[in-house]
Amino acid sequence: MMESPPVARPMQRCLLGVLVLAVSAWFKGFHAFINYPPQADRESKQMALISQRVAPTANKLVIKLPKAQGFQFTSDIPKERIIQPLALRLRQQKKRFWELSKAGHNVSEVFVRYEGKMPWKLVGEVAHSRGDFREAIRCQYNWLIKRSYKLYRKFRFWLPTEYPVQFGYTDTEGNIVPVDDGPLDLGTEPLEMKAMLQRCGFFPKEKPRKWRHIQQNIKDMSESKKDFHRKKAWFMKRHFNTRIEAHKWYDPRKYRGRYMHVQKFKRGIVAGTGPSR
Repeated sequence: MMESPPVARPMQRCLLGVLVLAVSAWFKGFHAFINYPPQADRESKQMALISQRVAPTANKLVIKLPKAQGFQFTSDIPKERIIQPLALRLRQQKKRFWELSKAGHNVSEVFVRYEGKMPWKLVGEVAHSRGDFREAIRCQYNWLIKRSYKLYRKFRFWLPTEYPVQFGYTDTEGNIVPVDDGPLDLGTEPLEMKAMLQRCGFFPKEKPRKWRHIQQNIKDMSESKKDFHRKKAWFMKRHFNTRIEAHKWYDPRKYRGRYMHVQKFKRGIVAGTGPSR
């Protein structure tokens, strides 16, 4: 009959475990020493391998995005007005022109031409709080092009050709200074352009009266409060607005009562919390 091997003591078991851990740690360090390439190279290689793989269904490249940098404060997040493009309105620039001109800031006329093909033609007037008319022309380039296109047929003829358009302003001696800089760069920040527009204004030139539309000439013969007869002509039909036909959106068969009478059952509004009746 064979005898069973002696049972290992607890101290020997502990030393054996420590030895195993030391050997495994040494092997891990040796493996890391052999595969030395830094983390940046490893991530770039991994990204290159992932980008070469093509999704089988969508036929698109799989791109590995970097990890998030953690939580952001509200001040670090860019505001919507910084990211969104700037809404350009000629009405605001007209108002700024009159404000700057009444305040005594510099005002100059703006001209347009195609050198050698078309003489200088008046487009309108610009104002700038610092007298930098070159900046005023560049940031309002879009409106100058549209107004020139509307005023002159020669401009419409030469616009799609290879000849560049040239704007100019008048200096203190009455000479026309050409501006060949063109519009602003495409990478201009919206807030930067907004600051430029706030420093200047533009008042466009109108066509001669004989070349205007007949309805525009008729509107010039009358006046109204805030020019309602030009911008909101339906306000001028006061007798018609008193009739039922003027309010086609209203259907008496769908009337369910006053607002507070309907909403207090719908949203729990009680007396005294809503607008006056």
